[in-house]
Amino acid sequence: MNTSSYSSFLRTASLIAAALLASGCSLMHYHVNEQNAVYAPNSGYRVQSINLAPGASKMFVVVMFSGGGARSAALGYGVLEELARNKFEWQGKSERLFDEVDLVYGVSGGSILAAYYGLHGEGVLNEFNDKFLNLDFDDKVLSRVISISNQWRLSSPRFGRSDLLEEQLDEVLFNKATFNDLINKRKGPFVVISATDMSSGGRFDFMQESFDFICSDLSKFPISRAVAASSAVPLVFSPITLWNYAGSCNFEVPESLRALEKSKGGGWSVAAARSRTRELLSYLDRDKRPFIHLLDGGLADNLSIRGMLDMETMVGSEAVRRDFRLDEMTKLVLIVVNAQNNMDHTIDLSGDVPGFRDVARAVSDIPISRYTQESELAMQASIERWQQTAKIEALKNKRQAPDVYYINIGLKNLEDEEKRRELLNVQTTLYLPKKTVADLRGAASELMQDSPDFQRLLKDLNARRSDDARLPETEAIPTSTSSTVAVPAEP
Repeated sequence: MNTSSYSSFLRTASLIAAALLASGCSLMHYHVNEQNAVYAPNSGYRVQSINLAPGASKMFVVVMFSGGGARSAALGYGVLEELARNKFEWQGKSERLFDEVDLVYGVSGGSILAAYYGLHGEGVLNEFNDKFLNLDFDDKVLSRVISISNQWRLSSPRFGRSDLLEEQLDEVLFNKATFNDLINKRKGPFVVISATDMSSGGRFDFMQESFDFICSDLSKFPISRAVAASSAVPLVFSPITLWNYAGSCNFEVPESLRALEKSKGGGWSVAAARSRTRELLSYLDRDKRPFIHLLDGGLADNLSIRGMLDMETMVGSEAVRRDFRLDEMTKLVLIVVNAQNNMDHTIDLSGDVPGFRDVARAVSDIPISRYTQESELAMQASIERWQQTAKIEALKNKRQAPDVYYINIGLKNLEDEEKRRELLNVQTTLYLPKKTVADLRGAASELMQDSPDFQRLLKDLNARRSDDARLPETEAIPTSTSSTVAVPAEP
């Protein structure tokens, strides 16, 4: 090669290297959430702008999917199948309970199912099993992580393993869909995906109401990235980072939050609401918190229960009643899908110092287990308050109080001891053998059928059908009910 040709080769190689470096820089940075220049309280993926309603049947149905990887997704999928199998008649038409679901919460593995259900509706029954449950998702993600072509990306401080998880979720399930698609193309219920704030330990819900505090636009945010944040198990996946633009959009903090911040005294639920308020208001201090790092949603609330309880704290009880149109409701149905496992531990059988794996499991499992029990107790206490308040208001207004059904679908409730122990020992991964998936789907059906409140709901729906047959059509439509059903905070 002569000098001229060699010089030409070097120039060409330099240009190619510069181009690769430029493209590499863009690939080595995670997706940055966009700034929202103007606060618009009536737009975006928020409860207020989505037309939620109990529907013609006057039922309001909420489903909460817990964490637990593919175990949670399989159990939750079985619950949706059971809701699709059970029908009732309303005004001469056969309706499925599946179609009555209005609101879904999802954390960690449960967020994968919740997001797909919200985006595709009926499609979740026909597609989710093949697209996720029957796919070796663990292997797909691991292949990305160990790929030589991704090592240089992972060496960047602005790119982590959760970004690879996001890419895999997008490729297999969400196809570049954003929260704007959940506004304009949503075929299923309104979905709330939750992660855990790494600094405060509190929930971070992917709703515009949360993004308002950091002056960011959720509508342009990828659904797969929200799910990756909710599924970012510590040490296994990296945190997902949000940029905080607080103070740049004229956001107005709701008066209900300011009142809670200044409140004193009260019972446990009031103290919890006050603590939640302080977590939210901490985002307003952009100097102290210019970035927000998110981890697995199960760390803050593995059952998604607190999302329901925190809704009033964030938007106020008046807004919850108005936006959910609870005045029209005659039945409130709460379905908690609890896929929490309970692995057999053998460390107490040995005098050896527990190893890294045993310690890591204890560090993650113990807080989640104890916090889950507290969440269940908080939910049961709130339901009792809701019912009591509704009865008082119903008497005052001479109306019938709405019925409340709390359907707790947990693996620990399986009657068959051998099956219960087997499924409680299923590990938390993103892939399970087909037999295990089938067993979890079957367990969901069994637990639904064994649930006293689910059976009571079916009985009441059938009884109403009989009553409707005896009444003129105009009288078969229930009248409005109490306007103060959702009152999780004590006075």
